[in-house]
This record gives sequence, structure tokens and C-alpha cells, in this order.
Amino acid sequence: MASAPKLSFCQAHQPGLCDVAWLPTPGAAAVLVTAGGEGRVCYRTSESPAEAVKEIQNSNNGAAAPVHCVAAAQGRPVITGDDQNFVKCYTHPAGELQQVATRFTLPVHGLAFSPSGLILAAGGDDEGIKLVDISSCRVFRQLKSQAYTRSLAYDPEGKYLASANADGGLCMWEIESGKQQLHRKKACPKLDLASRCRNQVAWHPDGGSLLAAPGIENDIVLYERMSWAAAITLSGQHSGMVSLLAFSSNGLYLLSAGLDKALVLWDVNEQECLVKAELPGLATGLAWHPTRNEVAVITEDGQLAIWDGVVPAKLPGPTADLDAINGVKNVDGGGIAAGTAAGGGMADGGSVLEGGGRTGTAAGASDEYDREDSFLADSEPKRDARRGGRRPGGFGGFSSFDLPQPQDPIQPGSTSLSNSERAYLAYNSLGCITLKQEEDHNVVEVCFHDTSRQRKRIPLLNDFFGFSVGSLGEKGALYACRTNSESASTVVYRPFESWAANSDWSISLPKGEEAECVAAGASFCAVATSKRQLRLFSQAGLQMHLISLAGAPVALAALGHQLVAVWHSAAPTASGDQCLQYMLLDVAEQRQLHGGPLPLSRAASLCWLGFTEEGLMATYDSEGELRLRAADFGGSWVTVFSAAAERKSTEQFWVVGLSARELQAIVCVNAPEPVVSTGMQRPVVTAVPLKPPVVHQDAAIAPFEADLIRHGVLLSHMSGAAAEGRDGEERGQLESALQGAQLESDRISLRLIQKLLAADRQARALEVSCTLHNMPALEGALKLANHHRAMALSDRISAFIEQRMAMEAAAALEVEEAEQYQQYQDDAPPHSAQRQHGAITPVPGPSFTDNPHASPAAAATAGDMSRAASPPASRPLGPGMGTSANPFSRRPAEQPENSPGNASVAAVPVKRKAPAGGNPFARKSKASKA
Repeated sequence: MASAPKLSFCQAHQPGLCDVAWLPTPGAAAVLVTAGGEGRVCYRTSESPAEAVKEIQNSNNGAAAPVHCVAAAQGRPVITGDDQNFVKCYTHPAGELQQVATRFTLPVHGLAFSPSGLILAAGGDDEGIKLVDISSCRVFRQLKSQAYTRSLAYDPEGKYLASANADGGLCMWEIESGKQQLHRKKACPKLDLASRCRNQVAWHPDGGSLLAAPGIENDIVLYERMSWAAAITLSGQHSGMVSLLAFSSNGLYLLSAGLDKALVLWDVNEQECLVKAELPGLATGLAWHPTRNEVAVITEDGQLAIWDGVVPAKLPGPTADLDAINGVKNVDGGGIAAGTAAGGGMADGGSVLEGGGRTGTAAGASDEYDREDSFLADSEPKRDARRGGRRPGGFGGFSSFDLPQPQDPIQPGSTSLSNSERAYLAYNSLGCITLKQEEDHNVVEVCFHDTSRQRKRIPLLNDFFGFSVGSLGEKGALYACRTNSESASTVVYRPFESWAANSDWSISLPKGEEAECVAAGASFCAVATSKRQLRLFSQAGLQMHLISLAGAPVALAALGHQLVAVWHSAAPTASGDQCLQYMLLDVAEQRQLHGGPLPLSRAASLCWLGFTEEGLMATYDSEGELRLRAADFGGSWVTVFSAAAERKSTEQFWVVGLSARELQAIVCVNAPEPVVSTGMQRPVVTAVPLKPPVVHQDAAIAPFEADLIRHGVLLSHMSGAAAEGRDGEERGQLESALQGAQLESDRISLRLIQKLLAADRQARALEVSCTLHNMPALEGALKLANHHRAMALSDRISAFIEQRMAMEAAAALEVEEAEQYQQYQDDAPPHSAQRQHGAITPVPGPSFTDNPHASPAAAATAGDMSRAASPPASRPLGPGMGTSANPFSRRPAEQPENSPGNASVAAVPVKRKAPAGGNPFARKSKASKA
């Protein structure tokens, strides 16, 4: 190790968190940019660092704003992040404020330019990292990170972004998808929030083959790209934790600075210390000169120094061409080659980065190892051609990141880890699954809102897998984790109660397949994977079905025996619309109930997927629109709630549960999701009534119209469920619930009729009256019409009541005749005897004589009151609704006329055929006798 140099420091800024960066300028020497705690940003030269060529005062509302970090790239403005939460752009060399790139709610501590200089990453004490398009200063993506980011670094290919937090977490983000590739807890030292340490990370400049990060044992750990496994550890030189790291431009050397006030130069190839210097204070900024063998360093006391000749003269310089270096190494001769080979760090054996030792070669002989496979031999053009990497910038000067990206998979009711190292894996109307981080594992706790549902306390689960998603079902909890350094992606299920021992089960997915989202139903467990597979398991772990999805999975939700799956059907449109598809499955009967495109708001993403308490499928998107899937019109989606009309601008609704009446949500202020509190406290759940966004023609009438729309969705669903319900107790329960829903619908309709009559809207009141289900409700509508002295309306409602009674009588007669005919069939002699007496002809039901297609309501208003055939257990259909198995969708084929004096009823006798001989139970109706 070379002797320690004596650095010459000058006072550049006042004490505080200071930073330094080099700004390359074409055709001129690079400019040194420094920033300090007093709020000044200075342009300097390496020849006279003590003198500022240009000073900029960073201020906010006239008060100086301390600058915490600075970033510079050739041809781009100088970027600063300050204590007043601003990220600002300054021109060079004028030093004028160009514009504010973005703003946070807490101080900014980390900035990083992409390799092209088109994209800026910014982070700080806020949760989330913002990606900003420098040309337009537009935030086009926000990475969902934890708070207190202390450093950021783009890899040289612009594919990944590394971040380090104050809690010691090391994260890796894939820029194109915004997806987190790595979250390694306690990889870096844990910092006090008031500390001026940065936990700075640095990429090796040759394609980012290695990532250097401060270790927890006063060392430096180099992680291998893609696998993110620790490949090299540099230790033994720092007596305090490492704070700053910086690679030379060719990647041969690494500089580190730590709390021990030491500045160390490392030979990365040989993994040894070359030079060690002492600093007067803690270094808070460190930067290599882009073209010279010198380094700028600034301390927390505001003292700046230029270390000239940091790399010993006998070694290749920090900016030396790597191809030339490899060429020199391949020649075993005198002069430069011999001197280089003899120098430390360039010998021919034992290079970790070159893949092991090798013997020397003869003069002029070519090296045996493939320089294309060594990142030391990669020049910039070669790397781009070989890796096929696409630089940000796209075509014609447009950034490829401007294109809309498919949304990531979601797990309804889950949150990210908070500062208290807690998160919800699941939160729904049943209860919640809480994850808490411990030293070497996680603890998972299941709690129910209603403890009477599960009297036994669910024991805590020690999670050594690192669960990332979870689902709380009626009979058990389902968990899954992604692949990590210790295990493959694993699925775990724990039932709440079981008659057999060892009912818990776990299964590992094949290599390369990741569990993206999970759902636990009443009789199954579902897992959607990155291989576009929907894997269905029984509660005991039996693999039941394997369904291939047509796109990348987005979300799963389960209720009872039903499962809904959502996936990407195509790439997002140019306007930012997500193209999602869904299907609803009945797992118990192994059939698909329905499916199709999933509607979302413009440029919105899916935030929540689930079911109402009554079994209606529901979605909630990022624009705050809640939709229910109705059975009307062959399957339609109805918007039943819009959060924009109910919340404040700073509030977000985080969905917990849903019923046909109201939305249960946690109201989050200035945050997209709730923070998991410690102890036994639970977040407050707010019940918000569902209000379809109807047009407000009349402020008094619109709420009732909205209620009818909302309740109509429920009725269509319940009528379909009752029609398809199984026999026995289940069918009885469905029919009972259906009758209750009918009564509620009639109450809403009567209140609406009252408001319409008060506003003198008789025609509309008649239309609503035709949708009433029960005879008492019709009589109530008649009383309301008489009370408001609407005689024309009263006549039409009276005619409608008479026609309804006639239809019900005819229906009852048909049912009676059908029962008698069935009894005759059961008691009849064998088939041969029946042929002796002739064929049996069923007695037809009553029918229209003049106009078989006329509806009861039209007959009532037109004066042609014929008895109409009606299907059993059904009633006349309301206006505007089609005929179906839904007994609540009632409509006359023609709208009732509004002119008075046209409500007379002429009951025309119905001619009926006489029953065939031989059937003594087929009685003639009174109408046929007449």
C-alpha cells in the first residue's frame, strides 16, 4: 500500500450536509459543482477549487434552503435536491433557475441521472422514488419504495435503479416495468435519521456487472448482477461503517469513505487497498474527475479538496482505455507491457473479475480468455451490441419510457412495509393478516374482526420464506413468496380448523416461475404465476386444475366456490388505458360463469378486485370508480360509486369490504394506503353509501333514481341466483332473500313516486308504478295518486291493478291445472292402456284473443283488457326491461299513454278448447264455460 497523501483542503461551504459532482463540458475542462448547508450552489474549477466561478443561492420564499444533493450530466441542467422538498434545475454556465423538476413533502436526499441523461431519479424522506423526464420535467412513474431513501444509482445500461435506505435496506428496481427485483433487508448499515451518512451505492461502469454497497461490518460488498448474490467483499481498512462509494470511469478502482474519516482506494481486480488517506471530517460527497486522475471530496464541515494523482503512477490510470490495457497485458515484453504486468493489480493470476488465474503468454501471442466475456474488455459500443440493451431515448428523440406500461400484479387488501417494519398481507371484511419483521425472520398474525366467527385463536406463524402475498379465506389463510437466495417461490396454506393432523401444506413452484397473486376460497386455493398459469389446489393441497391464462396475471379474488381472475389481454393503449380481461369460475362445478373485457376509467389501473357480501363481482380503479357486474343486458358493468365526489383532494379510499348498500374503506390522508399501527390498534373503517353517478335533473329525485339503479343490480343478481339455486334449503334461502330485496325495491319506488307526484311528474310516476313487485305496493301507489289528486294517474294504476290480479289468477289456475294433470299422469294406467282411450291433450292456459303480443299495461291504457298468459311465478315486466328469468325485470311492451279518459277495461271472454276425452281431472275454466 502506498504512503498516505496529504490533501489540501479549503473552506467551500458552511458546515452541513454537502455534496460535489463533476459536470463534463464538450471541448473544455469539466466544471466542479458543489453544494452546501447554507443553500449555495457553486461552479468551480479543479485548478482553483477555493474560488467559485459562479454562485447560486438556493432559496424558497426568500429563505435559504440547504442543498442536500446535486447531480450533473453532460448537456443537461444541474439538478439539486434541498431541505425544502424541491428538486430544481439550474442552467450552465449562467446558473439561473430553469424550472422545478418535481416536489416532495419531505426533504430530498438522493438524485441520479440515467446513462443517457434523459431520466432523473429522485428520492428522500418521502415514500416512493420519482422518475422524471428532464426534457418536460414530468414525473412519468413513481416506484413504490419505503421512506428515507439515502442514495440512488442507475446501472450503466439504464435497466436497473439501485436504492439504499436509512434502515439499511437495499432495493433493486427494473426501470421499464417499475417492478422491484430485490429487497434485501439489513444489507447496509442502519443510519440515524439525523445522520449525514449516505449509504451511497455504486455500479461498476462496464454494464453494471457488479453493484457496490456499504456492508454492515465496516466493509464493502459487491453484488453480482441478475443473481444479486454477494460476489466480493472488501474489508480490513475501515474502522467505522462505510458511507460513500465511487467507481473510476474504467472500473479498475473503487473509492470508499466512512465514519472513521478515512478515504481508501481499492484495486477491484486484486481486492486490496492501494492508498489510504485521512480526512479532517466525515466525507459527504465524493466524485471522480471524468478525464483526469483526480478526485473531489467534501466533508460535513464544508471543506473541499482535490486529490490529484489518486492512482499511483505505476498503475493504469482511472480513465485508461480497457482494450488498450488488455492489449498491453497480452504482450510479454519490456517497456510498458512489462511494467504493467509487474504492477500490482495487473498481474496474470488470480483475477476474480477475469474468472480465475491464467498463465502468461509468449510475446505476440493472443490471450486465451475471451475478452467479449469479460466486462473489463467491454467498451461502450461493444456492450450495447452484445447485450442488445436499449438506451433510454427511443426513436426520434422520444423516450421509450413515455409509452404506457402494463400495471403490476396486485393483491387486494395488501400494503407495503411501513417504517415500523409492518405490513398487511391481507385486509378484508373477515379480518386481516399482519406481517412483522424480526431479526432473522417474519412473524405473521391472523386476526378476525368478529371473534365469534373463529373462537380459537390462530397461532402466530414464523415466516422464514419471506411471504410477499397472502389471502384470508373463510376456512384458511394462503401465503406465497417469491424466489430468493434460499428457496424457490413457495405456496403455503394453513387451515383454521381441520379434522386431520398435518393439514397444513406447502409446495414449491418450478424454477423460473413466481407466484404473483393468490386467493383462498371455501373449497380451493388459487395461485396465478409469472408463467401465466392459474394453479388450483384443494384445501388439502391436491392439485386440481391447471389453467393457462392468455396474458400476464393481474389479480385474483374468491368468494365461496367462485373465483375471478384478471390478466393483461394486450399492451396498454397510447392513451394509457390498461387492456384487461377477466373470467369468473365456479370451481365446485368446474365451469366458467362469464368473462370478457374488464372496464376501467381512462388511463387508470386496477386497485381492488373482489365481491360484495351478496356475491356481486366488483372492481375499484385508481380513479376512484367502483363498478359492479350486473346480469342485465346479457352482462353489463354499472358504476355505483365515484370517489371523486365523496373525498377531499388529499384523501384516498383504501377498500376493505363491500355490500350492495355501502363501501367499507379506510380513508388515507396524503397516502395511497394505511400505515400498519403497532399494538392492538386497528385503522378506522368508514362506511360510505353507494351512489351511482346519475344526472341530477332534480336534486330531490336523483338520489332515489340512483338507489333504484343500485338496487336493480342486486335484484338481477339475486333473481338469477334464485333461478339457478340448488333444491332444498339453499333454494329456500335464496327465494327468501329475493322477497326481501323486492320489498326494499318497492319501498324505494314508493318514495320516488311520492317525490315525482310532488313535482307533478305523473307520467314518470306511472312508469315507476309499473315496476312495483307486490300488490300492497301497487295499492300504496294508488293511495299516493289519490292523495295528490292525480285522477288520470289513479285511473291507470287502478286498471293496472285489475290487470295484475287477472294475470295472477290465470297463473294460479295454470299451476292448479298443471298439478292435476301431473296427478292424472301418475295415476294413469300403463302406456298401452292410454293408447286405448286416445292421446291426452293438455289444457292450454288463457291467452290474448285480439292481440297476443300486447302487454297488460298497454291493454289497461288502450281499453283492451284481455286476460294474458303469464309464465308461472312471473309478473309483468317493467318499462324498458327485457324478459328473462329475472322476475323483477318488468316492462310493458308499449309505454302507457298519458292522455286521461282512456283507462276503461273491457274484459273479453277467453275461448278455451275442451279437454280431450279420457281425462276426468281436466276441468273447464269459468271463462270457457261462459
